Amino acid sequence: MSTCRVFILTEHPLFAEGVETLLQEQPGLEVVGIGEVSPQTFARIQEMAPDVVVVGASGDEQESLVARVFQALPGLKVVALNLDDNRIYIHYRQMKVGRQVEDLVEAIRQPLEWGRPRPAAMRIFAIVQGQYGQRIVENIRTYGPKGWTVESWRPPADLPAMLDDPEAYLPLHVPPSDLILALGESPAVAQLIPDIVRRAGARAVIAPVDHSSWLPEGLIRQLEVRLNQMGVAAVFPRPFCSLTEDAYNVRHQRVAYSNPWIAEFARHFGRPVFRIRAANGIVQSVEVERDTACGCARFVAEHLVGQSIGEAVFQAGILHHHYPCLAGMAMEKVLGDTLLHVSGQLMRQAVEVEIAPLLPRAAYLVPEGRAAK
Repeated sequence: MSTCRVFILTEHPLFAEGVETLLQEQPGLEVVGIGEVSPQTFARIQEMAPDVVVVGASGDEQESLVARVFQALPGLKVVALNLDDNRIYIHYRQMKVGRQVEDLVEAIRQPLEWGRPRPAAMRIFAIVQGQYGQRIVENIRTYGPKGWTVESWRPPADLPAMLDDPEAYLPLHVPPSDLILALGESPAVAQLIPDIVRRAGARAVIAPVDHSSWLPEGLIRQLEVRLNQMGVAAVFPRPFCSLTEDAYNVRHQRVAYSNPWIAEFARHFGRPVFRIRAANGIVQSVEVERDTACGCARFVAEHLVGQSIGEAVFQAGILHHHYPCLAGMAMEKVLGDTLLHVSGQLMRQAVEVEIAPLLPRAAYLVPEGRAAK
């Protein structure tokens, strides 16, 4: 593994210390320097030519520092953390936004190729089985970009567990597609994916794992090998709402990927991302920057307005529970948790990172009058 050399630029010693400690624990990342804003520091940056400069600043100060770094070393990648709201900005040809510690580490690691042009339009072909998949398709059609087309197909209800001849069960017509969205609720449907990819001429596949019984590990490995041989990228987010623009899954199961079609989908649907505004201790508005594919994030956003910010994280968990999420309730050995609980955690975290700058930490971990369980 090649080492990514990182320089930390900030006027805030505690920020520098925290980032340095975090990066020291990450393999393949090396902090080669720390400096305050001064001509001497920019001269050091030019001399050392790091791969990434991490900027810790606030508001206008951040924009000014990023501009000065680019002036010193054009073409360098800059990862800037806004100290006012903890948003992470990646600057290189275009800009991406993140929120959490994982985003900071991934932003530093990620190759610069992400800055290439994004697909202007995308053709999605969804394999749908059950109300779960249909709800996802309808949500994507309603809230996806105007340049997307979404067609769907429902496989026969009498699919056998093992398909000796998949051709016999394929649709008569598969439209040309860029991305296949496999929303099956049985292993039999997953076995159709390679043939549908071939007929569609697709470039990528998203096959979420919201129930392990729908897509077992052994079948995932078989699909990975087959699709890789076809030159097609595939991701298997467990659960679906763990998908981001460059990775999927949670905790130690996190998997990085690089595919423009999947990344374009994940800019709009995947791990929930909100922009929350509050006044006088009350949530005034919640903008959904990235929805969950099933629409749960929009449901949570709508019902958080008017809530106390001290209760917002707790209420997000309750609202997620009330939404018809079909993530599995069986214990996942590799996670030590259920996918339903993981999905709820992702929703609460999305709210937590937004209200964190507004409250003392203890104020939203356990709402007043409610004992922690």
